[in-house]
Amino acid sequence: MRTLQLRTEHNVPIDVELASVGQRIVAVLLDVIIMVAYFIIMTLIMGAIFTSAFRIGDWESLDLWVIFFMIVVYLPFVLYTPLMEYLTKGQTVGKMAVGVRVTKTNGENAKFRDYFTRWIFRPIEFYIILFASGGILLLIASAFFDILIASVSLKNQRIGDFMANTVVTRKRPSRSFSIQDVLSIKSDQNYTPTYSNVTMYTDDDMMFVKNTISRVEKYRNEQTKKLAIALAEKIAKDLQLTEPPKKKLKFLKTVLNDYVVLTR
Repeated sequence: MRTLQLRTEHNVPIDVELASVGQRIVAVLLDVIIMVAYFIIMTLIMGAIFTSAFRIGDWESLDLWVIFFMIVVYLPFVLYTPLMEYLTKGQTVGKMAVGVRVTKTNGENAKFRDYFTRWIFRPIEFYIILFASGGILLLIASAFFDILIASVSLKNQRIGDFMANTVVTRKRPSRSFSIQDVLSIKSDQNYTPTYSNVTMYTDDDMMFVKNTISRVEKYRNEQTKKLAIALAEKIAKDLQLTEPPKKKLKFLKTVLNDYVVLTR
């Protein structure tokens, strides 16, 4: 699974998982099914309304029907992808189902022009129309080209992503962390816990502690140190200590080890 390192506005590095090419294909297929279903159903409804109200020779009614068709059926069909991604901050129904979203490469939410740029370099609605009219080879060639570019790209980006400076990331990590992933696991035969009430925390809480320790040791800068200090002070308050220990990183490691020993 490819990852991308983002930096928050406080310059704290965060690793996020990129959506795989397979996940993106599944999301597109789900969206295509939704779009085609909408187009067919709405076309049938609009056609039924038109045939019941249209009079032979009444071309004004025909023009009005065409306008309604464009507004109610065609425009939502064509603009489904950029509009949905804009309204839901990077997701279509297919992306929601798969658990991925579009974001800028710096971690910020994309803007409408970014979603529109991504879409205009692969208007799937255009390909569907081509497919319906016999343009199967062009559809296949275009899809193959997009998949090829995304597969060889370091950030799983297709052409539209390159142009809009966006990536597609997973909303949730593919791997479910367990407490067995901690940096160091002590044996209860050789280790005496210091803070017995650390059992008030959950595995997820301790994984956050573990990740904080990892970042401090990997990225030795002021921002990560401030994060560790704030976390240590919060835990010291939760444990009802008179004052936070002076060595914050050692304190976090002790809390983590205590939790492992007491909850194994």
